[in-house]
Amino acid sequence: MDVLYHWLEATSVSRWVNRESQWLWPMLETLHFIGLSLVVGIAGFFDCRLIGLLRGVPINAVKKFMPWALFGFSINLLTGILFFVSQPTVYASNAAWWPKVFFILVAGANAMLFETTMGERLAAIGPDDDTPWSFKIVGAASLVSWFFVLYFGRMLAFFGTEITGL
Repeated sequence: MDVLYHWLEATSVSRWVNRESQWLWPMLETLHFIGLSLVVGIAGFFDCRLIGLLRGVPINAVKKFMPWALFGFSINLLTGILFFVSQPTVYASNAAWWPKVFFILVAGANAMLFETTMGERLAAIGPDDDTPWSFKIVGAASLVSWFFVLYFGRMLAFFGTEITGL
């Protein structure tokens, strides 16, 4: 893997992120925060409805905002890739990096499971109806996963402070 990391560090993308301007890294961080706000805000709201909170809100109305969460995730994927490519050995050796990646994968698998096996049942749930236990489990798993993505993402700066853009 070291060969891959050193190759990534030598790419023009890595050099661009690390040396282009003093404003590029903060701009990427800002975009990453905006993307994360969209993902966690919208998915978190949807997850709260799935676990049975906010019963006065129609679940289908909340689901209509999910494309914005996907847009936020796309922003985070792009900026996250740029961060990793810019300093792959630093990220890969950071004790917070791999748990963060793990919980992103858990959140994605959980969302895919919901969409492929339970998503069609949303239409039957009225605004004041409680959700089935399967929905509650999916919503709770999503909330916990995104909490740990946030936690380990924040801990990147404390578990490995050699990231130059921080």
